[in-house]
Amino acid sequence: MKFIDDPRIPDQPYPELRNVLEAFATAVSAELADNLVGVYMIGSLAVGDFDLDSDIDFLVVTKTEITEPTSKRLQAVQEKIYTMDCYPAHHLEGSFICIDDLNNCQIVGTKELYYFDNGSTEIEKSVHDNQWHVRWILRERGVTLVGPKPIEFIHPIPPEELRNEMKRAMAEVMMSFEAEINNPRCFWNSRFGQPFAVLTFCRMLQTLQTGRVESKKSAAEWAKGIVKAKWHKLIDDAWIEREGVRHMVKIKQRAEQSVLEETLGFMKDVVGVEQ
Repeated sequence: MKFIDDPRIPDQPYPELRNVLEAFATAVSAELADNLVGVYMIGSLAVGDFDLDSDIDFLVVTKTEITEPTSKRLQAVQEKIYTMDCYPAHHLEGSFICIDDLNNCQIVGTKELYYFDNGSTEIEKSVHDNQWHVRWILRERGVTLVGPKPIEFIHPIPPEELRNEMKRAMAEVMMSFEAEINNPRCFWNSRFGQPFAVLTFCRMLQTLQTGRVESKKSAAEWAKGIVKAKWHKLIDDAWIEREGVRHMVKIKQRAEQSVLEETLGFMKDVVGVEQ
């Protein structure tokens, strides 16, 4: 299968990525048949800086909502892809959404979609991808495997809605992080969660100020031109610490308490400036 945006599929660092996406797009297209609009890649494959630790993020757009029986057959597709036994096959993550929901501003952030979490073969319901920033990535940067270009059927994303989503998300991340900072090892105070929090904050700050969604790496560099100099090392260290997380070792290790406290200080400083 030759993808619509074939040149945008990287051959590195995972040469097997193309085969995984081909198997996925072919199977999903066959399963959804006339109900399929298109299969699209989002995440770092779309916005840039795809690397060894990136997820394989997708969004499948349908004409009408998929039914529960169809969702079970899509789960069987995911299970089959997983047996390809390579990093891209084990890190497919994404949702299925119909065109009406894509263009319905009333259900953003509230309606649950059929969704596969990173590395999971079990389909579930989640609002994970029913967000304004995901719509922006799909419309402005989405990689088309099968179907029309997203700009042809997605309405422009209201800038104010995108900014408001970032403000809410920053407050929620900071609150969750602060709630766990003194606990025994858990997500946010792990060596995975702490750098994730810093880089995610950089990314949200960039979107808040520019109206664009960029990669974590480019957002980290951008943020150093905006935030106070005392936070630059924290941002650099977060990117270094992020490397190697695909082995899922760091999520089992607690971050240093001093780094956690510094990270919370960084968040509060950024949020205080934006209020």
